[in-house]
Amino acid sequence: MIFGFNTDLRVGNAVYHVQTEDRGDVNPVIDTTIYAKGRILHRRVNSYKEFLESPAFNPTALRERLEVQHRAIIDELRSGALVLEAPPAVSSPAAASPPASAGIQVQLLNPSSWLAAGTATLKLEVKSKGKGEAVREAAIQVTVTGAKGPVEFNTITDGAGHAEFSFPLSRMGPGGTDLVIRAKSSAGEDEIRYSLKPKARPMTS
Repeated sequence: MIFGFNTDLRVGNAVYHVQTEDRGDVNPVIDTTIYAKGRILHRRVNSYKEFLESPAFNPTALRERLEVQHRAIIDELRSGALVLEAPPAVSSPAAASPPASAGIQVQLLNPSSWLAAGTATLKLEVKSKGKGEAVREAAIQVTVTGAKGPVEFNTITDGAGHAEFSFPLSRMGPGGTDLVIRAKSSAGEDEIRYSLKPKARPMTS
């Protein structure tokens, strides 16, 4: 399982976005990144390879480790134990108002083939509105609701503005499954939603 936590935190006049992710079995690390206005200010990575290979490993314990690291960094920011460079302040009222074309757009590149054999493969692209330029290091959050409740996945876009997820889709709940894709950067936010409904059972006489 891949887990993640996201928190927006104000410290003084600065607002930080704290994101903690499990990189998965292939790269078993807990990765926490702190952003401010789209810039990466701090990163902390801890391996859990030994824990993954131990008999004590289970998804619940892994999620607890993620939360402990996430909360620890938030506490360090709040207490002043972790001091980061503050994002540049807005110097004039004109700079505070983004141009009309500002904003971002997240797009699913494989809308007709993202779901196959019970596995979701999401190929995403984030671009700026207007100019259509790639948005790198945009925070991507995918939330999937199912019979066992919501599951969340997180990552950031690469230099080309691309991100990709692949995960088994959990069993649908009575009302179906909702897939919500959110993108966030200093230039703005955007989201797209998909709803899957269970097939109606044929009526029997």
